[in-house]
Amino acid sequence: MHNHSCSCGHDHHHEADHGERGTRFVFWLTVVTTAAEIFSGWIFGSMALLADGWHMASHAGAMAVAWFAYVWARKNADNPDLVFGAGKVNALAGFASAVGLILVALYMTGESFTRLLSPVPISFGPATLVAVLGLIINLISAWWLRDEDHAHSHDHNLKAAYMHVLADALTSILAIFALLGGKYYGLNWLDPVMGIVGALVIGRWALGLLRETAWVLLDHRADKELHADILRRIEEGGEIRVRDLYVWNVGPRRLAAHVTVEDRTPRPPEYYKDLVAEIAHLEHVTVEVHSCPCPAESADQECPGADHA
Repeated sequence: MHNHSCSCGHDHHHEADHGERGTRFVFWLTVVTTAAEIFSGWIFGSMALLADGWHMASHAGAMAVAWFAYVWARKNADNPDLVFGAGKVNALAGFASAVGLILVALYMTGESFTRLLSPVPISFGPATLVAVLGLIINLISAWWLRDEDHAHSHDHNLKAAYMHVLADALTSILAIFALLGGKYYGLNWLDPVMGIVGALVIGRWALGLLRETAWVLLDHRADKELHADILRRIEEGGEIRVRDLYVWNVGPRRLAAHVTVEDRTPRPPEYYKDLVAEIAHLEHVTVEVHSCPCPAESADQECPGADHA
């Protein structure tokens, strides 16, 4: 019986220069806008604008976390103590940002209900102007953080930062809508109501991101289509049987796999690795090879490709 394994992977060179530059730029932009919105919301009495400002304040913290994650991952890219590299720090940062988003949503909901029950005077004109400025800044930030490779589903840190900016843009739009409604139609109650609506939408986004990053941190299996593709590539021809297959995310655009195969004529692990070499982002592959049938199977278990009577 042959029983040998081989593990290989690429060097852990960090590929998030765009994400690091983007989060650094958006962080400083958000800090300035946050200060302007919180001060203006307090002076002009707008709950929608104040909520937007505090919302952006939490996002400035999230951007700082994202920035730190990129820097830490870059500095530890070749750290031998990190078995699969430093990539999971991105998912960890995304998870922390999602928790922050949920806390922001809860704060906005509570404060909006307070203002709904106890209205305060609002200076609609100046508050609207500041809200429009905030929206413009958010759109610039979203454009800067866009993923040109459409790979947000892989880089959870960048996705978290991007979602924070989109949430900021949403609260800015709701604030503008509420302020205009109050100014021209006397609908002052729109201001706190839009704060509640924004909180509900942000909370839903945050829960989705929380679930997605949690799966990565818990080494959840990759999607079924990827598993099926690997099985097809290895078992094509009927001579090889895949006994066990595990594929999971270990970082942005980085996948790891452990494969146990049975072969009537066992070959070096590199042979089986070459069968899946063209699968995108599959960087760490461990192959365990057994003769067929494996001793764990019953003695009368037929091998793939065996002659039938």
